[in-house]
Amino acid sequence: MSSASSTPETSSSENGRISSRSCPSACRAAPGWRSSPLPAFRSRPPDHSRRRGMMPRPNILFLMVDQMQGEVLDSGHVCHTPNLDRLVQRGVRFSRAYTPNAICSPARASLMTGLLPHNHGVLTVIHTVDDDQCCLRTAKPHWAQRLGTAGYRTGYFGKWHVERTRRLDLFGWQTFACEGGNRLRQAEEEARAACESATFSLEMALDQPPGYQSQRLYGVTDSPPEQRGMGLRTRLAMDFLEGALPGGEPWCCFVSMQEPHDPFICGGEAFERYDADTLPLSPSCDDDLEGRPGIYRKAARVFAHMSDRQRREAAACYYASITEIDQQFG
Repeated sequence: MSSASSTPETSSSENGRISSRSCPSACRAAPGWRSSPLPAFRSRPPDHSRRRGMMPRPNILFLMVDQMQGEVLDSGHVCHTPNLDRLVQRGVRFSRAYTPNAICSPARASLMTGLLPHNHGVLTVIHTVDDDQCCLRTAKPHWAQRLGTAGYRTGYFGKWHVERTRRLDLFGWQTFACEGGNRLRQAEEEARAACESATFSLEMALDQPPGYQSQRLYGVTDSPPEQRGMGLRTRLAMDFLEGALPGGEPWCCFVSMQEPHDPFICGGEAFERYDADTLPLSPSCDDDLEGRPGIYRKAARVFAHMSDRQRREAAACYYASITEIDQQFG
């Protein structure tokens, strides 16, 4: 990260070129600062004429989050998600859907290709040292490519983390704005820097030498969601929809949030919804992990120094982050 402004990578596949647009610095703004609407990101839809007898082509809005527990949508759960609850009530909840892989990038690549990791070739996170373990090796069309062939306008906004090029136009996304999953946006970095909270160190978990890496685990920021990454992704998606709706062609809009992935950074208003003194702790907090793989016990060292109070505060920030996502989706 070395930029004075928050600049997501934004592209259009038109003429095979990649262009970049600048966005306003997204947090730590002066009092009274208001974000101006971002310019709409346009891309020319495929020249696809309608055919008589063609089946109806519904619009598709795909909302994706990162590391959100499925149980937060259970009835009576402490996490406040009124908009997602309404969506569940009006639609279908797949309560027996299982990921093909517990690791981020392989699971995302499977979602895009419909293939298992050993078929598409992405076996670990894309920022691994070993290039061969994170390279898409399949000529099978992604479903976004199939949608384009069917006359859809396609747009992708947010975390990608499927492969390293971030040339989403190669995979059927005509308009896109994405960031690498391991690159922190300036807005989010500034929000984190303003937080006083517990940190965790990877040297504790992975036996790295002292000073290898220390990361913030949770915290509360004064920056509202609209001035952070989640608000930026939402605005870009809204711009795309405003451009797509008048055209009459069907559209697919994919909004991929980084949150509530750690570090659990949330705004003060959402945090105040949760009482860190009374939130229940997960029984797994005291699990000695006996009989589990050694990497589990190493990872547990990351949180071993935390008090119960800090664990509850981290849980409150986690739930608050989900509540902010719910507000964006509403």
